[in-house]
Amino acid sequence: MIQSTKYRRPRPFGVITYACIFLAAAFLTPRSGQSADYLSPLSLIPDTAAGVLTVPNMPQFCEAWKTTTLSGFANDSSMKPFIDAQNARAEKEILAADLKIGIKLQDLLEIASGEAVIAWLPFKDPRRPYSLVVVADIRELKAEADKAIEQVDKDLLANGATRKDINYADQTVRVYSIKPTPGQLKIDQVAITINADRIIASDRDTVITAILDEVAGKTAAPRLLNSKEYQRIRSQIEDRPKLTETDGGNGVVGLQWFARPLAIARIAKDAFGVDRGKQVEVVSLLERQGFDAVRAAGGQFTIGHGDYDLLHHGFVLAPPVTKEPSKYKLAAKMLQFPNSKTEPIPAWVGKQIASYTRLNWNMQEAFWAAETLVNDAFGDEIFRDIFDGIRDDEDGPKIDVAKNVIPNLGDHLILLTDNQLPASEASERLIVAIEVTNAPALRDAVKRAMDVEPDASLIEGVPGADVYRVQRSDEPSDFDAELFDDLGLEDEADPDAAPPLLNQWAITVVESAPAADKKSGYLLFSSHPELLIETANRIVTNAKDGLGETPVFQSVSSHLIAIGGDDYSMKRMVRTDLSLRAKYALLREGKLRDSDSLLASLFRRSFEKLGEEGDDPLSAKLLPPMETVEKYFRPAATYIRTLDDGWQLDGFLLK
Repeated sequence: MIQSTKYRRPRPFGVITYACIFLAAAFLTPRSGQSADYLSPLSLIPDTAAGVLTVPNMPQFCEAWKTTTLSGFANDSSMKPFIDAQNARAEKEILAADLKIGIKLQDLLEIASGEAVIAWLPFKDPRRPYSLVVVADIRELKAEADKAIEQVDKDLLANGATRKDINYADQTVRVYSIKPTPGQLKIDQVAITINADRIIASDRDTVITAILDEVAGKTAAPRLLNSKEYQRIRSQIEDRPKLTETDGGNGVVGLQWFARPLAIARIAKDAFGVDRGKQVEVVSLLERQGFDAVRAAGGQFTIGHGDYDLLHHGFVLAPPVTKEPSKYKLAAKMLQFPNSKTEPIPAWVGKQIASYTRLNWNMQEAFWAAETLVNDAFGDEIFRDIFDGIRDDEDGPKIDVAKNVIPNLGDHLILLTDNQLPASEASERLIVAIEVTNAPALRDAVKRAMDVEPDASLIEGVPGADVYRVQRSDEPSDFDAELFDDLGLEDEADPDAAPPLLNQWAITVVESAPAADKKSGYLLFSSHPELLIETANRIVTNAKDGLGETPVFQSVSSHLIAIGGDDYSMKRMVRTDLSLRAKYALLREGKLRDSDSLLASLFRRSFEKLGEEGDDPLSAKLLPPMETVEKYFRPAATYIRTLDDGWQLDGFLLK
């Protein structure tokens, strides 16, 4: 690691923030005052890029980061043992973590004097169909950059790499052939070049030579900066109403991102080592089913703007491909999210809830749009047959889904989460509430379904409502067995497959209390019967004094409206101190990988790929207790607004 004679910049790219940053890719506007012959890093990125992440001005970013609660969290004295362990691990595993191209994120913090860009490029190589490249402005910090690559040279050679220097475009390109290690899968090369203006590092030397050709003007290949997709996203973000200094200051634009979703999904599939074997190749399926209409997405994070630790403005570009109201083809027709004016959180949402999400969705159209997706996935016209069987099978529930279920669903879905302590693999609780327009019809449909479900039982707790708990046994129901036999899937069982996501769940339909003067009621589904009973009782009794009355969520709501979230198709508000407390505790105890959360799944994939089979690959036992750092876990919110050619995507993390 570099020991610069200048001040030591903070570490905003610490372990806690790596995950957030790698979810996006980025773009940037050249800074003013550049010489006419200087080419910004972004201007060198080809239009073929699947994703780009950019820091427009690294010194400004580092200074702004020091004002955030995230920086306070990473630099809290109680975090020092954990942070030291991560630094030691990064030093030991040169290519098993971080960017895998020699240059580390921490190096970029210390050697970039202006812009820094990380780009993911599709590559025609079936063994590894993508490449990673970093381009950074090092003017004024050339000496520090020289020290960085000399340290990289020592580290790589010490780990068994061999080096060959080639001369290209009057520059020396160091090309390292990498000795394979368990954590360095599919990386054959590390290539680095440096001059007075920039440093370029990649996992392929041909990527560097192509960029040097761009610098020399030897190629006319289209650049990302000039693409219509990039420019549309950028203009949509720049046209967004800006908060003013009266709102607490303008902050610093710290990160910008750009991604082509299907292309970046293919890269992620390879990077995480996802092998679906004989199963459906999901990305190709989505592409065939019209989801390639989602052309690109991008956004930018402003750091330290008034009350906001992080403030995000983004846009998903999905221009219509038909003249129909649905705008899209095949299964992509399910992307129907109408806007509505903001409504208060329903009073029946209890105060213990950690996250509240409301989605406006044309569920009837979405249901029927799924037909081509299901048929394509199974390679047969099975969608209608399944629901005809549910209706006509003498031993089945005899529910006419098309007539008695789908038409009675409303266009609003509410999702709530909380978690219980002490933390366990089952701590996280989730409940979904779908507004219904005819509660009696839905109640009858649920009763018919549960009557033929061998693992279902009635439980008490909600006056006037039938609440069913489903506790899965080891054996599938006859209905399940017949369905999978008919689909030809009976031989596909994997004895090593993970158990079902939910071994227990509950379902009911409740009518709203007359005083509520709302829709007919809600179809409730929960991973935990206790949470369903609590929520159902609040609905039928028209309970007051709920989540919307708490000061935290009132503050989050007002800040959401302040950034434009008064007209939305989806909004999500969360107290991270509550939503993350169980995950945090499980991480400290070495049990996170055993939970059912998406975070746990990513955790397992990441460390299995690195060949680490221990219970604590991150040294998480060194994390301080939650109560020590709880003050750093701040409220957050996001909203989505449907536009003619896509979706506006804005959000924040409060200070």
